[in-house]
Amino acid sequence: MNDLRIWYCDLWPEFLSDENIFTPILSKHFNVILDKVHPDVVFHSIFNGQRDIQNFKNAKRILFIGENHRSSKFETDYSISFDPHSETNFRLPLWQYYLILNPTLKEGLFNHKPSTPVNDGQFCSFVVSNPNNFIRNGFYNQLSQYKFVNSYGRYLTNSYDLQKLSNGRYWREAKNEFFDRTRHKFSICFEHSSHPGYCTEKLMDSFLGASIPIYWGDPNVVEDWNERAFINVTKMGTQRALELVKEIDSDDDLCMKYKQESCFTEEQKEKHLENIENFESWLINKIHK
Repeated sequence: MNDLRIWYCDLWPEFLSDENIFTPILSKHFNVILDKVHPDVVFHSIFNGQRDIQNFKNAKRILFIGENHRSSKFETDYSISFDPHSETNFRLPLWQYYLILNPTLKEGLFNHKPSTPVNDGQFCSFVVSNPNNFIRNGFYNQLSQYKFVNSYGRYLTNSYDLQKLSNGRYWREAKNEFFDRTRHKFSICFEHSSHPGYCTEKLMDSFLGASIPIYWGDPNVVEDWNERAFINVTKMGTQRALELVKEIDSDDDLCMKYKQESCFTEEQKEKHLENIENFESWLINKIHK
């Protein structure tokens, strides 16, 4: 195999230790060498103010964005983001990134089945560390007036069980383990912000935890997810969503109707699997260009 010298910069803290999908993919096609001085390709993101990427003008630059920012605003050769496919951008939503990182999650998501009785476990979960979404915060406060909502994140914390489990561990691994054994009928899974196509791992995590997602964020979310399987707050608004949660909570048949729905329609499932499979060939193609 040919040598490929790569480097990483301006990425998030967990990337190199736990969330690097690029080196495993590239290692199937190249003899990968980490080289900060003369890299052929530099993978970068938007952290660290994009300062370090300015030092690699002679390398091919591939930008990965997992946040709600447009790739067109950043200087790079190619990008991987939430934005639509284009000549220079590959649309890979963050939840699909995590499926490439951990393929064992694909079976649980693409073959989603209800795994607990409707009245088993807790009422609702809420995992948030970023306090800067007043719509999300307000919904949590209003739903908490109806029933106790377990808040496990670093914001509005009322239960420290998840934080204790994740102490010293990779956060996502601990989170998956926790919600696999600590069931909730619902989960509040609001994005930090709203933009067409911007759907992170939150909806996926809710389904994997066997909850009914209460989702707000991507106005086009039903293009990628089965709208009969979750509560779409973006579409119906917070007041109607609160009423619907109470209706489902008091009606076991209605609850099971939601829980028995697949995460995706068959058409959506085929589209997502094809996109995930195509990512590797797209990446290798851009490396060779």
